[in-house]
Amino acid sequence: MRLSNYILAVSFFIAALFAGCKSDATTSSSVMTGDPEIDAITAQIAVDPDNAMLYFERSKKYYDKKSYDNTILDLQKAMMIDSLNPDFYHLLSDAFLDYYNTKGAMNAMYKVVSLYPDRIPSLLKLSELKYILEDYDGSILTANEVLRVDNQNAEAFFMLGNNFKALDDEKRAINSYQTAVEMDSGLTDAWLSLGEIYESKNDPIALTYYESAIVSNTESMEALHAKAYYLQNNKKIDEALKIYNQIILTDKNYTDAFLNSGLLYMELDSMDRAYEQFDIMVGIAPTNYLGFYMRGITLEKKGRVEDALKDYQSAFALNNKEPKIEEAIRIVKNKIK
Repeated sequence: MRLSNYILAVSFFIAALFAGCKSDATTSSSVMTGDPEIDAITAQIAVDPDNAMLYFERSKKYYDKKSYDNTILDLQKAMMIDSLNPDFYHLLSDAFLDYYNTKGAMNAMYKVVSLYPDRIPSLLKLSELKYILEDYDGSILTANEVLRVDNQNAEAFFMLGNNFKALDDEKRAINSYQTAVEMDSGLTDAWLSLGEIYESKNDPIALTYYESAIVSNTESMEALHAKAYYLQNNKKIDEALKIYNQIILTDKNYTDAFLNSGLLYMELDSMDRAYEQFDIMVGIAPTNYLGFYMRGITLEKKGRVEDALKDYQSAFALNNKEPKIEEAIRIVKNKIK
């Protein structure tokens, strides 16, 4: 295909891709929003309106702020200027997916792969997208396309593991994850997946995999949490609490560490310490009903039934579909009578 015809074909694709996209975005290239980061790029666009990368940079800011309409609008402008940049298609796919437009997300990735059939990051992203959309067979086929280009690609084996795990093919999932970490020991998620599989089999080697996950990324709170949770489930309370405390000292917004610490203190019959954990959790995650519900339980056990009722009612306001909250409210109201 001649280059001029090729570019024309891509332009038709872009027009078709956005034609079906309903957008309520009102932000134009020159309108200031009051957001310093976005407005700084808008000012640059006013000076250099044919710079595709400026629209792309602004689209990333909009995406971070969950303004998907404006993300898509800016990507449309960027792609009209430069229709061959794969990064534009990747972000467009993400924006469409978060906008609940799965067809648009898939079309964006199919297009970039048609432009660059052997581009590994795009093939991996397409495989991941198919996995997210539960097209496991399609995801496997795409991961195998990656391995056709690079038979030592660890992330492709990781994607195969995810798909085999979803299909309940445990043996092939394990083999794929193990191949992935053999090729790249820094794949924390692969270590964690191996740990989860073996923990489900009640095999103590799971702990070794969780520890390997921590070694692969010492800053991963998820890896630390996985090990702590394993210890918690195996009645090693002191060891689990020590790790949860480590997580809390590192990331004060990691709510699961406060939740699980509180549960363990309750197991130790230390209601004051449990209350402290749930109270902090309520402070950092006021929309999480579990913080209120669990704090209510500690208050009820401490004899503060009226305060417990308030917490249960707060939990119910956040989640009115949980029967145990309604039951807790009923029981506490009877105690107050």
